[in-house]
Amino acid sequence: MTGLPHGSGDQPETGETNCLEWQQHRPADAAHFGYRQGGPAHQHLQQPLPPAYPQQTGRGTSGLIVAGAVGAAVLVLVIGVVAGVLLGGRKGDSAPIASPEPAIYSMEAVTDACDLVDPTPLTRWASTPRPDPVHEQITASGKSGNLQCSVFYDNSTGDEFPMNTAMMRVWADVTEGSAARKYDHCRRTAAELADQGSEVTSGEFTGIGTRGYWQFEADNFGGIVDAEYGVCVLDGGAAVQVQIGLSREKESPAVGRDELDSVARSQARKVLDGLRQN
Repeated sequence: MTGLPHGSGDQPETGETNCLEWQQHRPADAAHFGYRQGGPAHQHLQQPLPPAYPQQTGRGTSGLIVAGAVGAAVLVLVIGVVAGVLLGGRKGDSAPIASPEPAIYSMEAVTDACDLVDPTPLTRWASTPRPDPVHEQITASGKSGNLQCSVFYDNSTGDEFPMNTAMMRVWADVTEGSAARKYDHCRRTAAELADQGSEVTSGEFTGIGTRGYWQFEADNFGGIVDAEYGVCVLDGGAAVQVQIGLSREKESPAVGRDELDSVARSQARKVLDGLRQN
């Protein structure tokens, strides 16, 4: 038994136990472990000591082995499922989200600014186009530059409202880098040029480029009602401004802001598409 001292020359013979030393060092409940208190010092109980652990039968041992194998298999399965979920989640989470390619604009291919303008919607409010639309395009350097186009329509003397007119003006600036300054200038001048005493409403919109601004101005001068609607759009290195102006006899059918807004936004998108290189 470990921990008990022995003399250097008094080793016990095989099968014997140094009971005297055991009596000196035995625990208080030694009788519980098979030693009779009060008897001779070297006398053992006649009953053999019970084994420290119960003997396993062959059937019990086999059952434990099978249970252990099943438990290990279940554990491996659970670990595999958890690992698959974690790895699958990480794989899905780490998948990169493709960002949209930034738009590239250029003035190089533009020879006539009015080629980017569709004046057809103006026929809703006036029937006859004036000849020779005014256009200008200036290329500063490389892809940068600016353009403008102005288109006018009138009613003829045979129309129900011969005094009605309609016009559309389009400006575009293409710069190296951001055209934010051009966009801000468009917003500022649109507000500053509004007539005193006119009814002005304005706001922002999305869906074209990265920023959008609209402004509606209405005047009533006796028998003539003037309406002007404009939008400014910014997208990267391009800024576009579209202005629609109507002059109509008071008895003419009213034209709502939404109708003008649809035409102006469509025209701004057309100009951006015409200038875009990718």
